[in-house]
Amino acid sequence: MTTFKLPECYRELARAARAAGWTITRRRGGHLAWRSPSGAVVFTPASPSDRRSVRNNAAELRRAGLAV
Repeated sequence: MTTFKLPECYRELARAARAAGWTITRRRGGHLAWRSPSGAVVFTPASPSDRRSVRNNAAELRRAGLAV
């Protein structure tokens, strides 16, 4: 498993995701790929621009099945 540093705003989401069996990988373009155990994939920016984008990404992860 390759490790990389997540932005602080994503760390709580990442802990919940990994505990639920999700995997998080960094893509070549600088985005993060969040893959659920069921196979759903959500792409987020590796460095979000503001608080609203983090909240929007969290909502997208919830819609994909992550219980936050």
